[in-house]
Amino acid sequence: MSGILPLDATAADDVMIEVDAVRKRFGATQALAGVSCTFGRHEFVALLGPNGAGKSTLIKVLDGVHTADAGAIRVRGGRGGLGVVHQDLGLVEELTVAENMFLGQPRALVNPRRDARRAAAALEAVGLTTIDPHALVGSLGLGQRAMVAVARTFDRGAETVVIDEVTAGLHPHEARWVVERLRVAAELGATVLMVTHKLDEALGVATRYVVLSDGRVALDAPAAEVTKARLVDVMSRDRRAVAAPERSAQDVERDDVVCSLEGVHAGPAGPVSMAVPAGRVTALTGPLGSGLHEVAYVAAGLLEATAGRVLAARGLRRACVPAHRESEGVFPEASVEFNVAAGGWRRWRGPLGLLDVRAMRRDCDAAVAALSVVPHRLDVGVSDLSGGNQQKTLFARALMRDPQLLVLCEPTRGVDVATRREIYAQVREVAERGAAVLVASTDYEDIAALADTVGVLDARGRLTGWLPPDRFSELTVELA
Repeated sequence: MSGILPLDATAADDVMIEVDAVRKRFGATQALAGVSCTFGRHEFVALLGPNGAGKSTLIKVLDGVHTADAGAIRVRGGRGGLGVVHQDLGLVEELTVAENMFLGQPRALVNPRRDARRAAAALEAVGLTTIDPHALVGSLGLGQRAMVAVARTFDRGAETVVIDEVTAGLHPHEARWVVERLRVAAELGATVLMVTHKLDEALGVATRYVVLSDGRVALDAPAAEVTKARLVDVMSRDRRAVAAPERSAQDVERDDVVCSLEGVHAGPAGPVSMAVPAGRVTALTGPLGSGLHEVAYVAAGLLEATAGRVLAARGLRRACVPAHRESEGVFPEASVEFNVAAGGWRRWRGPLGLLDVRAMRRDCDAAVAALSVVPHRLDVGVSDLSGGNQQKTLFARALMRDPQLLVLCEPTRGVDVATRREIYAQVREVAERGAAVLVASTDYEDIAALADTVGVLDARGRLTGWLPPDRFSELTVELA
């Protein structure tokens, strides 16, 4: 196959993309096994599927990052008719909206006034009438930045836009705002293909659902014919059944504090005073920008508090799964084996300081098997894994250290329904073995499924109080 092809002249007027029997293999892994589907004008399609289903590979083939081994992709307008907006957005915060809009475009002469007028028109086309083209991108909210990236894609001639996990790091309110504007863009004639793991974002908005599983189309149906229960069933099919975690009386009894914060200030948060006891899951939540992740990093020993103090036993074994796996977690150029073993080399060194490679490989293999990382291969590059399997790789690294304090920031960001359940079960198991767990999350599902108690930070980073499980429902307002 030779990249993106233009649509045949015989294609129906409302057809925008044809994906025809596309196949892609990475070594022994068949990432795409004959995917075929068609996307039309005015459609808002939610592309769903479990981690490792082939979504990321399909998007990379559409974006020209990978070339398919077989099959064909035809796009109305050819390569220029399709644009992909990735989670990192590709914007420069220190430049203005207008400068970002035309960044990288070859031009003989720069005309700031003309650029501002054109940028304003592009923004208005996606409903952003209140954004000043002269404003720095860094001054905008995260949702606004996402839509600036979408506006730029349409301005460059794309009639079809692929939204690749763009809402994963947004506050629920901002995510709904972005999705609503994408819906309007589809109604006005664009084709929107949105990749998301959050079903509730797509329900009631998408006009069609396409679910991939094991590199094949497992479901392709209009929204009117699909229920949430059916989507969950298709996405979870053939996955290991994991029961919902339950809290036991044992969790409450083992209350030895392994780490405590006293008047801690970190980033915008503070003062925060809290205790993290063994055998329990303590959670922090609040809006993005409140500093909850910075507080968690202080507890994990990864960040120094600007004020206050941290009390922890000498030699306390700590492990952390960071909030942003792409920039803070994985080593993208390294293998799965390296990513799992990183930071734990000492455990495999003998008396002479030599590394016992066989023991290391055995332990890493057991760790990825326990978390069902797909594909189950240590030699594959971690960047070739789906986002959810990269997340499980970080969990494997953290659990390899047998931590006495496990700190988790946004533990289920970008993972599918079944993987979310697997992670919840693993976290509860760690707590039941006696470790202390601190979860910092903006996701209500994480809090409701895991926490024994939750501290709530307000927008200015102040700790407003603690809630027991029977009051967690109040968070649906706080996190809305």
